[in-house]
This record gives sequence, C-alpha cells and structure tokens, in this order.
Amino acid sequence: MTKLVHYILIAVMFNWNIAVFAEDKKGCVWEVTEETDQYLMENCVHPDGGYQVRIRTKPIDGQDIVVVEAPEKKENPIQKFKDKVEEAPQIVEKIEKIEKIEQEVIVTEKKVEKLVVQQELKEKEKIEAKIQSIHDGQPEKDLAEKVEEKVEQAIEEKKLAETPVVDTQKPELKEKIAKVEQNAKADEKLVEEATEKEWAEVDAEQNIDWMQLHELLPRLIVQNEKVKAAELDYEAAVETLKSEYTAYYPQVTISVGNNWEDDRTPAKGTYPNNTITHDSKQGIQKSITITQMIWDAGRTTAMIDKAKHTAQQAYYRLELTKEDVVMEAINAWLNLSKAYNTHEANKKIEANAKITLAMTIEKVKKGEGSKLEQLQIEQQYRTYQTLSMTSRLGLDSAIQRFQNVWRFFPHNIAQMPKPINDLLGIIPHKGTEVVNNTSVKIARQDILIAEEQLAFDESEFKPRIDGKLSYTEKDGELSGGYDTHDAQKEEWRADITMTWKIFNFKNKHMTNADHSRLHAAHHRYQDIMRTTDEQFKNAWNNYVLVEKNLETLKRTVEINDEMYKLTLADFQAGNSPIMAVFGMKTAHLMSEVAYQNAQIDWQIARYQLHKVLGLVNPIIK
Repeated sequence: MTKLVHYILIAVMFNWNIAVFAEDKKGCVWEVTEETDQYLMENCVHPDGGYQVRIRTKPIDGQDIVVVEAPEKKENPIQKFKDKVEEAPQIVEKIEKIEKIEQEVIVTEKKVEKLVVQQELKEKEKIEAKIQSIHDGQPEKDLAEKVEEKVEQAIEEKKLAETPVVDTQKPELKEKIAKVEQNAKADEKLVEEATEKEWAEVDAEQNIDWMQLHELLPRLIVQNEKVKAAELDYEAAVETLKSEYTAYYPQVTISVGNNWEDDRTPAKGTYPNNTITHDSKQGIQKSITITQMIWDAGRTTAMIDKAKHTAQQAYYRLELTKEDVVMEAINAWLNLSKAYNTHEANKKIEANAKITLAMTIEKVKKGEGSKLEQLQIEQQYRTYQTLSMTSRLGLDSAIQRFQNVWRFFPHNIAQMPKPINDLLGIIPHKGTEVVNNTSVKIARQDILIAEEQLAFDESEFKPRIDGKLSYTEKDGELSGGYDTHDAQKEEWRADITMTWKIFNFKNKHMTNADHSRLHAAHHRYQDIMRTTDEQFKNAWNNYVLVEKNLETLKRTVEINDEMYKLTLADFQAGNSPIMAVFGMKTAHLMSEVAYQNAQIDWQIARYQLHKVLGLVNPIIK
C-alpha cells in the first residue's frame, strides 16, 4: 500500500492524469508492472532513452475509456519532484543497508570462529590418535586407508569451494531487497539530476569557480545575514550616539493658537447683593521659545559617553560576528576536504578487498586456497564496505554544510585549493595575553557602559541650570483692545532657571541598581578572561600536539609503504599469503589519509588559535 501511494504521488508530481493517460511519445509500449483490484501501474521505455510511469484505473464493464492527453508541462517536473522527495528516507535506507552489512559481518565472524574451532579440534584429534597409537604399539594406517581419507578430504574441499560467498538469505528476500535497491537508485538518480541541474544554473548565474579561500570570504561576509544584522545594529548605535549630542544644542519651540479667555471678577458689596462681572477676550497668540542647557552636573556627558561605549560594543559585536562567520566557513571548507579524503580512501580499501576476495574465491574453486582464508577476507570486505557507506554519509553531510555556509554547490571537490598557511601571519607564543579577544573587548565595554549609567543617575541628585528666551505676540482682544483686530501686544522674556530635585526616592533605587549592574559586569569580565585564557591554552596544546603528530604520521606513511612493497614481493615469491598483502595495502592507505587529515587539522588548529586571540582580521580585511 505504501508503494502504491508513492507511485500515485510521483504521478501527481509529473502532472499526469491518474485515471486515464495518453502516450506522449510514439514508439512507447506500456507494460503492466503492478496490479491491484482497482488500479494498474504501467511503465515504458522510449527508443531515445526516456522513461515514463503511469497509474490508471481498470476498465469497467460497459463503460468506454476516453483517452485524455496529459497537460502541457510548463514547469520543471524535476523541480517539483525534488521538492517532494525528502532526504530522510534515503538516509534511513542507507542506514538500513549498513545495519544489514553489519549483521552479515557478524554472521561471517561466527562462521570463521566455528571453522577455526573445528580445525583445531581435528588437529588435536589427529595428534592424540598418533600419540595413542605409539603408546599402544599399533602400526599406522595402511596405504588404502590413507588414500580413502585423502579422497574424502578432496570431496569435502570441492564442496566447500563450490559454496557461494553469501548464501545466508532466502531467495524471496534477496529479490525483495534487490527491487527496493533498484527503486531507491532510480529515485536518487532523479534527485541527483535535478540537484545538478539547479546548482549548475546557480553557478552559471553567480559565475562561481574554485578560488582561494580568502578570495571567496569577502563575498561571503557581505552576503551573510548575521553580518548584515550586526551592521544594522552598529548603525543604530551610531545614530543613538548622534542623538545624545543634541542635548548640547538649544531647543527651539514654536506655538500658535486661537485663544479664548473669560475673566470673572466679583463686585464689591454685601452678600447676596454682590455681583460678578465677566471680561471675555479672544485672539491669536504666537510664541517662540529657545531653551539652552547651561549646566546639568554631568548628565549629558554621561549619556554621551554611554552611547559611545554602546556604539563601540556594537562594533566589536560586528567584528565577532565576522570572525564567527569566517571560522564557520573555514571549518566547512576544511571538513569537506577531510570527509572527501576519508571517503576516497575507504573506496580504495573496499575495492582492494573486493579484488582480493575475488582472487581468493578463484583459488578456493581451483583447490589452491582454504575456505577459512576466504571467509576472513570476506569479513574484511564487509567491514570496509560498511566503512565506505558510513564515510559516504559523512561526505554528504559535509557537502550540505558547505553548501549552506558558502551558498554554492562544491563541484569537483578533488580540485579544492588548500588555504594559504601564511595568511594568518606569525604564530603567537605560548604566553600571549588574551586581551585582544573580541569577547573580552565586549565584556570590557559592559563595564564602561555600567559606569556611565551610574554617573548619570548620581547626577540626578544635583541641580540643573537652564537658560530660556521667549517671544510672545498677542493679537485682537488678547492684546488689551476691544473689538479691534489690529491691536498687537509683544512680550519678551529671558529666564535662568535652576531645577533641583530634593526628594527623588525612585532615583535612589535606580542608583542602587546601577551599582549592582556595575559589579555584575566586573564579574562577567573576569569570568570571560579566565574562560578565554583556558580556551587559548587548550588551543595552543592542540596546535602543538597536531604539529608533533604530523612528523609521526609522515614517518608511518613511509614505513607502511616500504612494508607493503616487501610484503608484495614475498607474495609474488610464494612466501606470503594474499591476506598479508591486503592488510599491508590497507594499512598504507589508512596511514596516507590519516596524514592528509592531520595536515587539515593542523590548519584548523592555527585558525582556532588566532580566533581565540582575536587575530583573524587579516583574512577579513
């Protein structure tokens, strides 16, 4: 049922009619591949190599089937199919294959152990029989009995040689597995073709080609969303700083209004005979006021300094974001190289094991080899087959990571250039201080921001002096005239005002909070200093260890290469088994990939060392 639904989804993705289909191309003969009570699944292969699949309902008695042409495919069907196919099922299938191979390895190991025990028991019985015959004074077996034993042994070895290498699965299960693998390969091929087509178009648009890492980094930094967000935060902090400087400038206020006044004045007399007179006025009032701060006990200075430190901190955060993006890109670049090297080495080892197994099987068939050696080599082959598939998963993950970070697909990974070692400059010494670490700089700005905020709140307890100059113009009745709109009244006023908040309990609590924030910032700074120093020491030790390990691995490659040549010569002379040749070849390949990956680890250690010290600016700028 699951497979039927899968095929129905495929038909929908390719804009096919589920009920009825028409042949899109001439020369295509539809063949029924699966059938249910209601539906038929058919496929055909075109002479030009094209492949189609369709699902249709079975004909109903008494009803004619009308053939309807498939709609014109305006959109890319591969793109639609690719969007619907999830990677998770493919990964699950690969993992299932790995688990199956691991089970086969376990079965083979048990066979080997059983056969070894049986051979040991036979040898032990022969020795005990000879010892017993010597003690009993009995003569050894005659020639006829020896000939009969050799004939029986030859028959057993022939049966053993004719036994298939893998015969642990049922025929129906093998057929089912083969069909599943065929379908999976077909799906993977479609997805791979769609992916290659898409990224070919992307690369064509962006004109991406393999360049040096430091040549591609500037474009990456410009396009990265995290860097863009940090740049906008920095711009906002700069604008906030500019706004704080305006406190030094005079403030100008203009007001215009149509005002109405009603002046009620009681007349002199004895209650209740007194009366109230009304004096109503209406007119236009215009005024302009200029206010200038003269002295504010350091409030403005504190806020400007706080804004400066905040902007500086935003700049450091921008630099830290760039450093993180650069390290992320470098790790993706170098880890892809490591994954590629590992997978290529495992592929070579698997191929060598496969060739060795085939040679051993032929020897066993000719009666020149033993079944035990065949099973041992098969065990190794299954093991390295598992490692090859596992490394393929690791390579796929590394490709996805690279594609996500660098925004283009890594075609032709073998041609990836290695980063320039001298790009970072000289290697710092062991006792280098970590004060230039960007995280440390950010923590230092937190202290300065807390200090300025405390200074601002403490200044609220002090007086403030402002100067004010105002001009007011009144028209109409407000000027003092009656029923005369031409009358005007002008007022000029200059004030110097001192404002002092004597009782401000809220500000007292704010000041206490500022003291706590300042102490907290100091503690965080000390913690970051210790943590960063620890990171530097660990990065330094890792760098020294990897550097020393390079010489050891290089010597190991040379030794394994020489041993492989000697073992191969002994095998050709008939003095060494083929298992020994395969083992030395495998050791040689593994030592080579270990040395290559150690060189990459050495580069990663250098970059990490500079990252901790805040010295990655040369590759950013």
